[in-house]
Amino acid sequence: MRTVIFLLVLMVVPPVRMMAQVYDKPSFSLNSHPTLELLGIVKWEDQTVVNIRIKNERISGSFCMDKETYLVHSLGTEEWKMTSMDGIPACPDQYRFKSIGEVLDFSLIFPAIPDEVKYIDLMERCEDACVSVKYILLDEEMNTRINEGFSLYEIGRLSASLQVFEQIMEAGYDDYSPVFGTLYLYMMSIHYELGQSKEARRIFNELKASSIIGREEFIETARDAGLAR
Repeated sequence: MRTVIFLLVLMVVPPVRMMAQVYDKPSFSLNSHPTLELLGIVKWEDQTVVNIRIKNERISGSFCMDKETYLVHSLGTEEWKMTSMDGIPACPDQYRFKSIGEVLDFSLIFPAIPDEVKYIDLMERCEDACVSVKYILLDEEMNTRINEGFSLYEIGRLSASLQVFEQIMEAGYDDYSPVFGTLYLYMMSIHYELGQSKEARRIFNELKASSIIGREEFIETARDAGLAR
């Protein structure tokens, strides 16, 4: 009788979904919208969920996402079209913010991404003010270490932040991965804030001499930010 009851329980209990891979606040290199934040990326066996927050900084601001939004393999040719979204209207409908400083959290859902893909771009293909987030890093250990440095930077512990970034560079620098382009920019910024312009220039020269993917974009970003000439 116990065997029969056990089999009946198995028949009525829904299957448990496989454990997801979660990337909390994944690092990225270049962002078209300064107030857009990646809260996390969750990789399930059958889909990928990108959780986003955007902050309004304009009177009567509005926001939407185009249905033609993709995740693109930063280092390859594969791309995955968005299948659905939650918490945000599809353009041309708009979410209209009620005040300056209001934040909107929403999710974009895509097909599953292979585990071997470590860098992705979020690309909205539209006509105006399109969202673009490049070189999103899908590496939990590296993201944790980089976020430690970012957190120290945000609370003004510049020397401690610089030390974390330098340790990451020393331990894992490969003159190739675009995440190190981001670290170059932060290290340059910290050196300038510490009054160490010669060190900032040295870091910029290292960036120019590197073979990092997206190098020209990082160089342009450094110049646009006034970190280099």
